[in-house]
Amino acid sequence: MKKTNNTLLALIAAAVLPFFSTTAEADKTLENNKKNIAVLETRQISALPRQQHNDLWARVRAGFALASMQSQEVRFHEKDFSKRQQFIDRIVERSRRYLYYIIEEVERRNMPTEIALLPIVESAYDPDAYSHRHAAGLWQFIPSTAKAFGLEQNWWHDERRDVVAATRAALDYLQQLHNMFGNWKLALAAYNWGQGSLKKVIDEEHGGRKSVKFQDLRLPSETRHHVAKLIAIRNIVANPGRYGVKLKPIPDRPYFEQIELTQQIDVRLVARLAGISENEFNALNPAHHRPVIQVKDAPRTLLLPVTQVRAFVSNLENYDKVLVSWRVYRAKQAETVQDLSNRYRIAAAKLAEINGISERDALKKGQILLVPRDGSSIRERTYLAHNIPTETKKPRFEQLVYTVRKGDTLYDIAKRYGIDIQSLKSWNDVSDRLSVGQELTLRLFSL
Repeated sequence: MKKTNNTLLALIAAAVLPFFSTTAEADKTLENNKKNIAVLETRQISALPRQQHNDLWARVRAGFALASMQSQEVRFHEKDFSKRQQFIDRIVERSRRYLYYIIEEVERRNMPTEIALLPIVESAYDPDAYSHRHAAGLWQFIPSTAKAFGLEQNWWHDERRDVVAATRAALDYLQQLHNMFGNWKLALAAYNWGQGSLKKVIDEEHGGRKSVKFQDLRLPSETRHHVAKLIAIRNIVANPGRYGVKLKPIPDRPYFEQIELTQQIDVRLVARLAGISENEFNALNPAHHRPVIQVKDAPRTLLLPVTQVRAFVSNLENYDKVLVSWRVYRAKQAETVQDLSNRYRIAAAKLAEINGISERDALKKGQILLVPRDGSSIRERTYLAHNIPTETKKPRFEQLVYTVRKGDTLYDIAKRYGIDIQSLKSWNDVSDRLSVGQELTLRLFSL
């Protein structure tokens, strides 16, 4: 922290993206005083004119559009929720991170604002929620539906838990279902039961009529209660005093903003540079399974509290130490978790937890693991493999293709990766002058 490493701001690409309806855009640049080499691009987006509210719940109420529904199931859930003030308080506390963004997206698409209450039914606004049917996240996507709507699921992260990506996918899906069935209650029923199952009942028992009413359909009890629960929650939010419920106010302003990172960095370091707890970071970025934010072919979007974004950018700009304290490791024949525990001086239980395996699991040859860096060399401490090698034999060196960004110099790149600058020049047949977008081959020591 004693000196400024100007190249580190190049980790951030098109960084701050507040969530408003896009009508105008103005770019701002933060430049380092010593060298004009690092760019932070800020997008200021003005919102469409709308009524201002001090409390976000008032804004939610203003957009209610679903028809009322009188049923035994609705009355049951109204009564049930009205008895559970502590549960409601927990939901409100969780939702304050996400509700503003979701309302913005729902309003932008001209959808009923009851849709923003659906995560209460699906997950109690818990992005880590996971069901026995393998549904995950705020919107409870099962793997197949998530894949159909472009949500990535792999060893590193699961976009079903990503607040922004999953919200986009869920609203896309609900709009598709609304177009298919012509009714929001039927769309919600299909979201729960499956569009094929609902269409079959409508086709077989109602001649495929789009005008069929929700109440006239023969639905599973779970689906009927699912929709009834949302209506009951809508009724309570519309008039909490009538049900003896208190809704703690939520400010009608953004809670988080987006940043886009172009290189790997430890989760713990992001949280520290942003001045937030790891719990807060994980609540905003629950899609990430590992202690390292992996970046491969495209920038990786992270969420940070609005109030902490500038602190993060400033601290990252002045951070001159290693960004990653973990390496990607491919297990060798007959290796065990305990073997790696002994070698890298990390508790076997911690190593197993980080990699999502059991301490007793037999490791397969070539199995991917994250292990701590042992600090034996500069190169070792500053490199995380972008591409895991496919060779079965252990290579001495591994190649990385680095794309030059605005402000990069050969000196900065060589220093960052612990490479001799003359070697870097000889590998790429280049002079001191670089061009943005130019690709450089780096040869880095590997396990």
